[in-house]
Amino acid sequence: MAAGWGRGNPSMGRMSTLVVMVVLLSAPVALAVPRLESRREATQDPERIAPFGLMLDAGIPEGAGLSVAFRPTRLVRLHLGATHNGIRAGGRAGLTLLPMRGWLTPAISLDFGHAQPADERRLERRLSDLSQPPVPSLERVGYTYVSALLGLEVRMPSRITFFVRGGLSFMELNAPGLEGLEEPFRRAISPAEEKPWTMRLIRPTAKLGFLLSFG
Repeated sequence: MAAGWGRGNPSMGRMSTLVVMVVLLSAPVALAVPRLESRREATQDPERIAPFGLMLDAGIPEGAGLSVAFRPTRLVRLHLGATHNGIRAGGRAGLTLLPMRGWLTPAISLDFGHAQPADERRLERRLSDLSQPPVPSLERVGYTYVSALLGLEVRMPSRITFFVRGGLSFMELNAPGLEGLEEPFRRAISPAEEKPWTMRLIRPTAKLGFLLSFG
């Protein structure tokens, strides 16, 4: 019955063949649409196309900082850079955890930094330069710190992220002894400053700045 019906309706046979050809030709297009959508979403996702960044911030105890940032995953951002507290330069490294998505997200940060104290030779060169202002007592003090901070980040459409953070810093201050300082320069320091000392303390810390993403 079906065979006879098919032979008696050549137009229906041609129609069936056309339908099969359309289905076979449209299958690759249908499979390609999700791929194009996923690529479009990846292109429009700033966290995927901008894993690198430059971070500029100011805070306590490190002072002003300039760092290079790298975001290997959506959850983690790493940074490495230099700082200056108005007396001397230092270095800093750290990571930030970003547990949520969106233009406004909380951030948990952990920073580690260090600045080397001035030694005797460097201090002598500094004292012999009469064009420089008087040496402050803290100029020969080095410090190491670990800071834990909690804050907020606001991501703008222009790939700029503003952030504000607050927390606690564990600091270790240290100053080397200056017993070997030459006699002409010994009058510039007090007898108490000739001996080495170390001090550990915990103090509040705060930081604000912005991140420019690229890549």
